[in-house]
This record gives sequence, C-alpha cells and structure tokens, in this order.
Amino acid sequence: PEYWCSIAYFEMDVQVGETFKVPSSCPIVTVDGYVDPSGGDRFCLGQLSNVHRTEAIERARATTWTERPDARRGTPCTRFTRVHT
Repeated sequence: PEYWCSIAYFEMDVQVGETFKVPSSCPIVTVDGYVDPSGGDRFCLGQLSNVHRTEAIERARATTWTERPDARRGTPCTRFTRVHT
C-alpha cells in the first residue's frame, strides 16, 4: 500500500488539523510537539493551533511517541514507544 498508517490528532474530542498519512517507505514515524516536519516520517503537533487548548493538553503535546509497524501481528500500528522530552 502507499501508506501504512494514518494519524488523526484530537484535543478534547475535536480533530485538530488534517489526517497525517505515513508512506510505506517510512517504517517508523515520530509524533512530537515540535514545528518542523522534516519528512514523511515525522508528524509535528507544534504546527497545529487550537484556541481552546488547555495546560494539560500542552503537557501531553510535549511527549514524543514513536510508532513502529509490528509485522508479527500483521497490523502496522500496534506498538508504541513513549519518550519523555
């Protein structure tokens, strides 16, 4: 397939921004709170704005998540690694 994963970002049950599609050529995708998406393997939440954002949401956005395809289960989006920044 052209994309192995799609990521939709929500804050308090409201989608913020467009759905991000990860190309099959990128086996790992990083989701972080920065603003510079350097390629198809990085989804930066920092570029998304929301006038209703709370302090709790800001703290959550500062966490980095790395998602890797899990070929053993046959589903690409099954394992996450959380890295605190």
